Amino acid sequence: MSEQALESRPSGASVEAISYHYDVGTGFYRLWLDRSLTYSAARWGDPRQIAATPVSLELAQEAKLDFHLRAVGVGPGDSLLDVGCGWGSLLRRAVEQYGVATATGLTLSTDQHNFLRALDLPGIEVRLENYEDYRPAATFSGIVSVGAFEHFTRPGLSAAEKIAIYRRFFQRCHGWLNRGSRLSLQSITWGNVPRDRTSFIVAQDVFPETDPPYVTDVLDASADTFEPIYMENCRSDYIRTLEVWLERLRTRQREIEAVTRPGTFEFYERYLRRSIYGFKKRQLQLCRFVFQRH
Repeated sequence: MSEQALESRPSGASVEAISYHYDVGTGFYRLWLDRSLTYSAARWGDPRQIAATPVSLELAQEAKLDFHLRAVGVGPGDSLLDVGCGWGSLLRRAVEQYGVATATGLTLSTDQHNFLRALDLPGIEVRLENYEDYRPAATFSGIVSVGAFEHFTRPGLSAAEKIAIYRRFFQRCHGWLNRGSRLSLQSITWGNVPRDRTSFIVAQDVFPETDPPYVTDVLDASADTFEPIYMENCRSDYIRTLEVWLERLRTRQREIEAVTRPGTFEFYERYLRRSIYGFKKRQLQLCRFVFQRH
């Protein structure tokens, strides 16, 4: 199928699919995520070091945010785009700790959008908008995307169709960035799973219309517009994050059951356990890529 034909059809998870998982209620996520409401794998240590020093979830999430902000090199007076901004922890850290002048976040979650809008933080803009529809008024000093890339395509697409969709994302980022600037990307990727078996691994009852990339898909799709300058695969980061989340979820079971509809606790408890299994079995990986704009 041509890329022109693909432009006319949905690519990844729809607004409804994102809402199904993320719009359970910010109060629910507050009970078991860290204080910053960062809902993606933390960074527990540098994989280039022999051993990582144990830290709290809060500090490990800060380390992850700092990794991406330092990777794109933003500082005072700069502008930043966060594709898939969640509840805005990276946007807030960029403005408050790095002096970024303007930080723009894109999300498809109504809860996340409303939460950030209500904070009304100086220098931060949040948009309830798909990256495919976004048309910025100016270019950015850096772009970060954490935990969104795995939602950009859906099951049933061929490898060529998926790469075409990813390629358009990188082309958009290329056009949105100042010359020589960087894109930092964090995504779940497939590990030792054949392409014809992926539909049996990702639980569509947890993340509907979602199909992560292979590492080669990411590199192939970015080759024309970006130079990869760093990559790390840190499965252990997601395993440890998931284990901490699971412990915190179980600790708050009664409170969760009091503020959510029946079955929510069991749903998330099962999803976290299944995710830990997938990473431990090397079916899933956690990759961070840093790209330099051509």
